[in-house]
Amino acid sequence: MVAVQERHPAQAGREVRLGSRPSGGRGPGPARNVTPSYPTPSGARGTAVCQRLEEAIPVAFEDEVADLCQACADLASGVTMATARKAIVGVDRKVPLYDGRQITYVNFDNAATTPPFESVLTVSQMFLQWYGSVHRGSGLKAQISTHAFERCREVVADFIGADLLWQTVIFTQNATHALNKVAMHLAPPPDHVVLTTVMEHHSNMLPWRKLGCHVDYARITREDGRLDLADLEAKVRRHAGKLAVVSVTGASNVTGILPPIRRIARIAHEAGAQIVVDATQLIPHRGFKMGAPDDPERIDFIAFSGHKMYAPFGAGVLAGPKAAFEDRAPDDVGGGTVHAVTMDDVMWAPLPEKEEAGTPNVLGCLAIGCVVKVLESIGMDNLAEHERELTRRALAKLSRVEGLTLYGLKDPDLTEDRLGVITMNARDLCHGHLAAALGHEWGIGVRNGCFCAQPYVRELLGITDAEMHSIVARLTAGDHATVPGMVRFSFGVYNTPDEVDYAVEALQAILAHGPRANYILDPQHMEYVPETPIVRVQELLPI
Repeated sequence: MVAVQERHPAQAGREVRLGSRPSGGRGPGPARNVTPSYPTPSGARGTAVCQRLEEAIPVAFEDEVADLCQACADLASGVTMATARKAIVGVDRKVPLYDGRQITYVNFDNAATTPPFESVLTVSQMFLQWYGSVHRGSGLKAQISTHAFERCREVVADFIGADLLWQTVIFTQNATHALNKVAMHLAPPPDHVVLTTVMEHHSNMLPWRKLGCHVDYARITREDGRLDLADLEAKVRRHAGKLAVVSVTGASNVTGILPPIRRIARIAHEAGAQIVVDATQLIPHRGFKMGAPDDPERIDFIAFSGHKMYAPFGAGVLAGPKAAFEDRAPDDVGGGTVHAVTMDDVMWAPLPEKEEAGTPNVLGCLAIGCVVKVLESIGMDNLAEHERELTRRALAKLSRVEGLTLYGLKDPDLTEDRLGVITMNARDLCHGHLAAALGHEWGIGVRNGCFCAQPYVRELLGITDAEMHSIVARLTAGDHATVPGMVRFSFGVYNTPDEVDYAVEALQAILAHGPRANYILDPQHMEYVPETPIVRVQELLPI
């Protein structure tokens, strides 16, 4: 059971109306009393929630879902840019340092995953009282779960500007699953080409390669990590008449660079190709709409994950034209994908059901629907400007740290828009050692390595082919510790200027005086850890 603290004074007295009916609303007549056990958030807002939940609850499933949606909207509406930090779960969590001190954790690893909003957890627990298997169930819980599941699909479609008359929103496990699925459906004949870029996450490279596609790559400019658009255009011309797909990232998880996806979409469409955008890093940080069918700059397909946009529980989204999926067998087959099966034939279910094999992750999809409402309440423009301010501050200060190398765009004035993702290396200290010192000595969570984008990181680091062969040999031998990489800061909606200043202070101290603790390589995980740890993970979370 999650106890949700009163975070937003402006919400005191606001009623979250789950279990109540507006006048003129639907309802089957007299209510049937039920007494479910709901979460009990604290404070005036939580009291209003619980009072409503204890009222008589009619059995019309459409009404129950409407009330759940209203609860979601009411909880989300109190979250603004000013209150977003207080609405995050675990934001004040203290962690032990190597010397036994406790300090409030600073999470600069948001490009990997984000903590959830409290309202997402609250609504999820409300929903769990009605949780059942979706589709075809005759019981009330199954009907409510199905209706809520499909309502979340509509919410997501509206958020990304997808028109469900001609487009489909498919719930997936995550963005990697979504990109594999779209590759399965769009993989062209051997004599056609998929054009992607060197700056992609592996999830937007490997699916095409696994399918045996002819893949070409647009280069980057090594000095700043930007996509070489002239090279992309040249390769589009080179493959004229044979280009089937252009697949690009919407925002880099290594440098925060935002490729000009609208211009790339126009170039792709003029060449007769479709465009796929890996929007995993883009969706949580910038407003996005797919575009009308006659818009030459429309995005044909996008993929993204819930866990990178403050929605836990493991669900993702693939959106694209229905026509791309309707006349093909689904990539995963079995339960939920069919209307009828004989010993000789199969009749596939309609979209999107036929592309969601097995029992879907209803709770994960609900979390995405809930977090969309929170992001809309904050305002994507407000969120983006907050993260720009953090990035300006960080770049201005980091650029003055002696012995620190930054990668990608370094202009603190942000003359070119970018995300709050900053990668770096320290002189005389490998990336793994630096990340360990930040975590164990300062309580700052970062990520180090190549961030599932090894070709891009290799280019940014200027690694030669000969050096790469040596690196592969070391990896094959199990040596992960000496492989080149970087340290990454990545900001979220809840991070603060004070946290940026604290992280810069930490870097200055580490680079000037070295790590305070003695570190050894953990042979199991090949990570640097203090030689004499004060506390072990197993002790903090004994499971």
